[in-house]
Amino acid sequence: MTNNTDEKDPDVFQISGTQVARGETREIYLKVSESFLASGIHIPVTVMRGKLDGPTAFVTAAVHGDEINGVDIVRRLIFDIDHDRLRGTLIAIPVVNIPGFHTQSRYLPYHRDLNRFFPGKKRGNNAERFAWKIFSEVISKCDFGIDLHTAADGRMNLPQIRGNMNHPMVRKLARAFGATIVIDHKGLRGSLRLEATRAGVPTILFEAGETGKFSNRISIIGLRGVLNVLTEMGMWKHDGRKETKPPFQVIVKNSEWVRAEKGGILDLTVKPGDLIYTNDVIGTILNPFGKTVTRMRSPVTGIVIGVTTAPLTIPGTGVVHVALLKKTLSLVERSIRKTQKKKNKRKSAKK
Repeated sequence: MTNNTDEKDPDVFQISGTQVARGETREIYLKVSESFLASGIHIPVTVMRGKLDGPTAFVTAAVHGDEINGVDIVRRLIFDIDHDRLRGTLIAIPVVNIPGFHTQSRYLPYHRDLNRFFPGKKRGNNAERFAWKIFSEVISKCDFGIDLHTAADGRMNLPQIRGNMNHPMVRKLARAFGATIVIDHKGLRGSLRLEATRAGVPTILFEAGETGKFSNRISIIGLRGVLNVLTEMGMWKHDGRKETKPPFQVIVKNSEWVRAEKGGILDLTVKPGDLIYTNDVIGTILNPFGKTVTRMRSPVTGIVIGVTTAPLTIPGTGVVHVALLKKTLSLVERSIRKTQKKKNKRKSAKK
């Protein structure tokens, strides 16, 4: 665990010179860079401290400026929970990449992807300095973290958790979140979750939905998952309502993009969450006259975790992202059949 308290007073937590005592909630604007007008660029940081001891955790969103659904999740986390019931310290950052958020771009200025420059450098390029400020002022003071993302532009993702499942604490956090799909992947070099975990702050990534959009369903799933993790880590207790567990949970080590072999207009017939089998038809590619160019068939068996939202293809276009299922296939099949039976019973009862 990291030491997250002020050396002189263990009851005080500090970010960028602002102190937060036990039982306090403070809104801090952390300066991370400067604009072309020589004015400061600040990101909003909410620090919530319980009256009782507990871990220190961070929840971040919009590291990619156009991935805004996490912003709504963090907003709900800040305003929907009773701060008096919190133990330890929770640091919530609804928008990390402020420049990208303003322009609804994935990137920082100079087309740099912030999520490839952690932990950053104090005297590095603009992205490295931005990342270093966040890492030194926030991430390094925490015991664990959750980073919220959506799919990249032109794609839509099934709610899923990604993390290095060989790391015991990451595995604990990932399972606690409650997503049906957990992708076992340590992360790319320079990504927040990889570099935070390497620095002794185990971190998972929640991926769901589309860029530039809020989804009430995904916000509820995300908030519930964050609270599940805080409960598992002893920072929060559910309000007495029965916990909602996923119908199944599988850890996936391999995934594959099904790619178009022809150019044309795509008519996709599968969606995130669908179970598909080898040789299943997953869509049709048409020419501008409406004639079928080819029927796309899946070369693999698994669950759809992402799809393109773009209607046009050229050879090599990634169309459907499939989490490959082998040993866990029968578990998923049983769960889907059970869920479908419940839905059918509810429909019959309404008639």
